[in-house]
Amino acid sequence: CFKLLPTATSSARPTSKLAMLRAARAATQPLARAVQVRRAGGIKILEESGKAQENLYWAQEDERLIKKMLANHPELSPEFQGIQGILSDSNKVDDQVKLVFMKHGIPPVNKALISDIVSLVEGKK
Repeated sequence: CFKLLPTATSSARPTSKLAMLRAARAATQPLARAVQVRRAGGIKILEESGKAQENLYWAQEDERLIKKMLANHPELSPEFQGIQGILSDSNKVDDQVKLVFMKHGIPPVNKALISDIVSLVEGKK
């Protein structure tokens, strides 16, 4: 970048050449570091993109296999099960009501509501 022109005083002051070289190095080092950081960032973006594409592929593959499994065995699908499995699992009406609540995403924490539904089902008042 910098050319030193030969002058009569150049041999007399070697420290000024040394200072100029140091200044030139100091000016170019931040640029080199910035380029390295950008390259590292680009590699990281490419790696994350590759991981995202791989995750998408495996999610699609899992979905395809689940559809194939449900086509061959429809009894595994929660849509077709209904409450028949719940009714056959437990003999107590209280447990059956709790299981129906859980199947529909309602936590069975309200004991009074469960006991009222049990009494309604059993015909008690």
